[in-house]
Amino acid sequence: MISLHLETPRVRFRPIDEENVRGLYHLLLKLGIETLPSRDNFETSFRAVDDTAVSVLQIETAREGEVLGFASVREHSPAGHAKIGIFMDPEGIPVGVGAESMMLLVNYAFARWEGLRKVYALTTDASLMHFGSALFATPKEATLPGHVYFRGQLWDLHYYSVSRESWTATGARLLTRITRGRSGADDAGPVGIGSAPVWTE
Repeated sequence: MISLHLETPRVRFRPIDEENVRGLYHLLLKLGIETLPSRDNFETSFRAVDDTAVSVLQIETAREGEVLGFASVREHSPAGHAKIGIFMDPEGIPVGVGAESMMLLVNYAFARWEGLRKVYALTTDASLMHFGSALFATPKEATLPGHVYFRGQLWDLHYYSVSRESWTATGARLLTRITRGRSGADDAGPVGIGSAPVWTE
């Protein structure tokens, strides 16, 4: 069984505050997602979401409570798959905060939904450059060439995945060490899924 963790020494997850829904919308716009509805429609549909199938969390600094970004788990399939996303502006984010946030999110998904077998993170080359080397240990499931249009051009969409089995074997143990204030990086092996921003369409 995977233990639920909502905090590391540097970041913590909390349910998104009502006043931050608009902040999430503006961050998604800034990150280049042009398929968003109008702000009013976004806010209305966001409030109608069933939180048993979708989670949206805000990512905060563990000490000060400053909002750094947002995380989501959504689009659960009968096959036991779901999409995860970390939405952070890479400017001003300390190195490693995105990676810790992604680890918390992967762990959160597997701990909350026992029937979940695999999680997927989607990104384009526009975001790929912000990932650390840990991403190279994460299996790439597929690339859809020219699948996304934003910032005036077409981008390849890359699908990365983490299975429950691989997370239980390495990632969950490493995250437990991190939450206790120890890095554990020397003996845990590669975990995969690096740093922000990741986005899901």
